[in-house]
Amino acid sequence: MKKDYIRLIAIITSLILLAFVIIEGLYTYVTATKIMNEKMALAENHALKLSSIARVDNTDNIIHMAYYEFKLQSQYCRNDDIGFYGMIKLDDGKVVESGDFVEVMSVSKDNSNKFDYRYFPVSSDFKRENAFISYFDIDAMCDDNFIFNGKFSYHEQDPKNFSKYNTFEYTIGDNELASIENAVPVSEWQGDNNLHAEYYKMAQTKYEAKLDKQAKKQLAEVRSKIDKGYVFKIYQDAYTFYYVGEVSDEGSMQKKIDSGQIVSFVQYKLGTSYYITHSCINSSTDNAFLCYVFHPLELAFRSHIFLYIMSLIAFIIIEAFVIVMMRKMYGNQMSYELMRQDLTRSIAHDLKTPLAVTKAYTENWEYIDEEDRHEYAEKLNAEVDNMVSVINNMLNMSKLDSEKDINLEEVELYSMTSEIYERMKPIINERGLNVKLVTDVLGGKYVAYADPKMIKIAIGNFITNAVKYAESRVAIKFLCNEKKITFMVTNDGQCISKKDIKRIWEPFYKVDKARTDRMGSSGMGLAINSSILRLHKAKYKCISSNNETSFWFELKKVK
Repeated sequence: MKKDYIRLIAIITSLILLAFVIIEGLYTYVTATKIMNEKMALAENHALKLSSIARVDNTDNIIHMAYYEFKLQSQYCRNDDIGFYGMIKLDDGKVVESGDFVEVMSVSKDNSNKFDYRYFPVSSDFKRENAFISYFDIDAMCDDNFIFNGKFSYHEQDPKNFSKYNTFEYTIGDNELASIENAVPVSEWQGDNNLHAEYYKMAQTKYEAKLDKQAKKQLAEVRSKIDKGYVFKIYQDAYTFYYVGEVSDEGSMQKKIDSGQIVSFVQYKLGTSYYITHSCINSSTDNAFLCYVFHPLELAFRSHIFLYIMSLIAFIIIEAFVIVMMRKMYGNQMSYELMRQDLTRSIAHDLKTPLAVTKAYTENWEYIDEEDRHEYAEKLNAEVDNMVSVINNMLNMSKLDSEKDINLEEVELYSMTSEIYERMKPIINERGLNVKLVTDVLGGKYVAYADPKMIKIAIGNFITNAVKYAESRVAIKFLCNEKKITFMVTNDGQCISKKDIKRIWEPFYKVDKARTDRMGSSGMGLAINSSILRLHKAKYKCISSNNETSFWFELKKVK
């Protein structure tokens, strides 16, 4: 039986887990798909800013325009969980690529609004939080585009002492894009103009920096496939050509790129999606690329982590509830089996004695004297009555357990109890008991909603038990308030242990079998009462302490 319950728990757990996986999977798929479409549209929107590069007419303008686009990317297109990498391939094969950089601007003093720009890339060693650099010195060389080979010293206010400035020095290295032949000192380029510097950081977080590296790698992979002769399946949307997926085919993609036919490469995948935009600039070899990379599934998990945690907690709670309920069912089943075994033993015990006595009398009937046969006949009848009583009690229990509806009507409990008391007076007098019928209201009426036949059986069983087991006194009490009527019967004598109190409502359960057998108890009275009171939805209880035992129940009062 235990193995069956374990197997059932495993099946239910598997089904619940499968349901959670399907629901969470569908939710994640829908969420990730929505994120993928939104991020792709956002990447495409960012990439439109690159279009101005295609309109320039010389290399210097290409470089300046590229850094201008990278600046816009840094200022307005970050904090969106999209990796970015920009690259411009020049005529001479050299590459301008995105990364952290400092822009130095020369501004004329005569307010003529003449500006000139120079740039130098910086590594992660350049520690700076604020973009605008107020105080700095440059001792380096520069051409028409870049500053290189020198030192950049900048000064920052001490956060702990505002009157003090800390000086930081950064070494500007060589730059393969710079023209050494046309280089002049920065001071010569500056002349009488003022210089302003601003730091642009492409990745604001470690996660963005990681995505930027992935974007660079992704672009390299796509371009590598192009170089190896791979082409991509194409579709057209609003006069824009997109290349999606990867298929082997004959033809030259590079020619299409050079001619400007190929505009964008895109990949819609929940794991990793990318959008690569391309522009031909001013020759057959100058090409500008922007690559955007993002991970829809990862973003779905990150943006809804609380929901997933709550789902996991809900799954654990449901699983715990299932296990607890299954254990409870198993416990109830085991209790039922034990009760059934006890019931079988009790029935066998209660029927065995009268049957054995009856058999002995019948086997020896012919040897019994004629004058004694009347006495033995009465004993036989008594044993048969005892067996009939046991069987009737079992039938009553079966009937009560199968009863679905009871006939509730107004019943005056005090007069009903008085009638039962009068009927039992011979037994009470025979045992010499002091029995009192007590009410909290003199001459009051105790009218409750109950089934008359059933409640009479219950009151009779309680009083019968009290009379049987009392040593000297029994008290029958009636108490009432605005809503409830309480019936209580108390007898002195041996107490019932806490262990036995939990089981006295079970069929055939006997606290002291030798004593109850001697008194002719079947062990069914309290079980019948329990069924009757449950049908009435009444509260009932047994209390036993200080050599007194009380049974009570409450019924709804008729107003």
